[in-house]
Amino acid sequence: MAAMTPANAVAAPPGTVTEFVVEQLRDRIVLGSLAPGSKVSVYALADEFGVSRVPLREAVRQLEAESLVENLPRRGTIVRPLRAADIIDTYEMLDKIEVIAAQRAAAADGDQIADEMQYWLDEMKRLSQDDTPSVSAEMLHAHRAFHFALFKGAGEGVLQQHLSMLWNTAERYVISARTPKRQRAANREHAELVKKIAARDADGVTEALRVHLHASRTATLQRLAELGVATPDKP
Repeated sequence: MAAMTPANAVAAPPGTVTEFVVEQLRDRIVLGSLAPGSKVSVYALADEFGVSRVPLREAVRQLEAESLVENLPRRGTIVRPLRAADIIDTYEMLDKIEVIAAQRAAAADGDQIADEMQYWLDEMKRLSQDDTPSVSAEMLHAHRAFHFALFKGAGEGVLQQHLSMLWNTAERYVISARTPKRQRAANREHAELVKKIAARDADGVTEALRVHLHASRTATLQRLAELGVATPDKP
C-alpha cells in the first residue's frame, strides 16, 4: 500500500449554508452539548450562526431524517432521546449494506480506499497519543472520515447516501460508548479492515467488518443499559 497521503484525505468543509448548519448541529448532538431531549431553538441558533431561519429549518429537516431530532406538538424541535431500538435497527441495516461497500472497495479500488482509510486511522492514533479525548470534535471527525472513506466503495449513488445517513444516526451512540478499552479494540478492528481491503480480500473484509459491527453494537447497548435506556423485547 502506498505511503503517500491520499489527495482527497482532508475532509472538505460544507459547501452551503445549510450544510454548515447541519454539520454544526450534528456535532453538538453527537458530542452531547445538545443533550437528548433538549430543545433546539431555531431562533436562537439562527442568531448565533448569523443565518436566516430558512437554512436552519432545512438543517432541522435533514437531522430529523437522520433520527437526531424530532418535532413534537407544543414543544417544537428537540434532540431525539436515545432509544435502543434505533441503534439495534441501524446496526441490522449496516450489517447488510455496509458489507456491500466493503466488498466493492476490496474488489474495485482497494489501494486508493485503503490509503485514505489508513490516513484517518493514523490520525486517530496520533490524537490518542496526544491524549485527545475520544469524545472530542477532532476524534469525531477523524473517525467519521475513516468510515466515510470505506463508504466510497459503494460508488456514488443511493447506497453511499443511505450508508452516510445510517452512520449519522449511529454516531452519537458509538462515540458515547468509547471507553479506552473499546478505543484500543476499535483501532485493531479498523486496522484489520484496512489490511483486508488493501489485500483485495472480499471474504476477509466481510468477516472483519462484521466483527467490528458486532463489537460496536455490543458496546453501545452496554452503554445504553448503564444510562438506564431499556432494550426492547425481541419479537
